[in-house]
Amino acid sequence: MRLPALVACSVVMLCLALPAVMPAAAEASSARLDRAERKVIRLVNQIRTRHGLRRLKASRALSRAAGGHSSDMVRRDFFGHASSNGTPMNRRVKTYTRARWVGENLAIVSGRGTAGRVVRMWMNSAGHRRVILDRKSRRIGVGRRSGRVGSFRGTVYTADFASR
Repeated sequence: MRLPALVACSVVMLCLALPAVMPAAAEASSARLDRAERKVIRLVNQIRTRHGLRRLKASRALSRAAGGHSSDMVRRDFFGHASSNGTPMNRRVKTYTRARWVGENLAIVSGRGTAGRVVRMWMNSAGHRRVILDRKSRRIGVGRRSGRVGSFRGTVYTADFASR
């Protein structure tokens, strides 16, 4: 007699727990990279290989961080490494993943062929280049969102990098 009551209780507990699990699963699936985001990672890895550095592993957690930041910039109409609420980049990224070192590159562009253009822009900038070629980096996540930032209409790219 106690077994059916235990099974019924377990089923009720499972049904109550599902809504708490489902948003996390939905959020995880939203970190899937689109073609342009995958191309950014591929180009960054080609550059790192040419410089004798290890390839970076694509990270879903870092892609969620990057996509969230790109969305925040478009939604709140700003462009910068700190979040719209003032959270510094390193603290924001570290809420998504454990890492001793994190770095971030940003870009906003319009038109076609933007993934290649974004990576070329970063490589032509000493600070952005340093982040791409940093030996501590092991993982990368990319997120892009289209919209208006100020009077500029285009696509905002965020690439987040992290050590192990």
